[in-house]
Amino acid sequence: MPFFRRSLPALALCLAIAGLAMIADSNVPATAGPRIVTDDSSAAAKPRRRTFVLQDGWGRTISDDDLIGHYLIVYFGYTFCPDVCPTSLLTMSGVLDRLGKDANRIVPLFISVDPRRDTPKKLREYTAMFDERIIGLTGEKALIDAAVEAYNVRYEIGEIDPDDPEGYTIDHSSSMAFVGPDGRVLTRFGHGLTAEEIATRIKAQFAKDPETPEGVGQ
Repeated sequence: MPFFRRSLPALALCLAIAGLAMIADSNVPATAGPRIVTDDSSAAAKPRRRTFVLQDGWGRTISDDDLIGHYLIVYFGYTFCPDVCPTSLLTMSGVLDRLGKDANRIVPLFISVDPRRDTPKKLREYTAMFDERIIGLTGEKALIDAAVEAYNVRYEIGEIDPDDPEGYTIDHSSSMAFVGPDGRVLTRFGHGLTAEEIATRIKAQFAKDPETPEGVGQ
């Protein structure tokens, strides 16, 4: 499994500030899973409003501040999604494959809009089915809503059947946000674009920015 080369020094502080209550599977080792490589100099040079503080599939707190200095592909969805989310995550994985070594410059994120059902463990297992490089994020509804607003996407929970309270569906935006090293959305890749088309557009951006550090260690 690919992994990030450096741990997050401020996880405990972020956890206290955010008030996150979800806890990952206690059987998972503390060192399991990918680790974020932070670029402190870049973050200091480009102060900005924090847009999310969420938990990954290992129960660790991650904010977008931790990702400053790296490109992101951000997709909002949920694990019980019947069709659009699986298709989009397959596309995301295909993009990473087509980028080759350049995929190390990208942190791919799947942010759940369904905290009721999508626990960190559930997200970890779900994203691994598509690509172990994809990081699932979840958290309290208020924190997810803050990320939704920041990335200008939308979601709406369908009617809940009292006889099947866990069987609801969620309408949500289906585009992927391509985020630059400074945390700003550069463009969006609409649902239906092929992995090849998206990878070509990302390579064009990388050609303009050869200095961005790699985000994933091998």
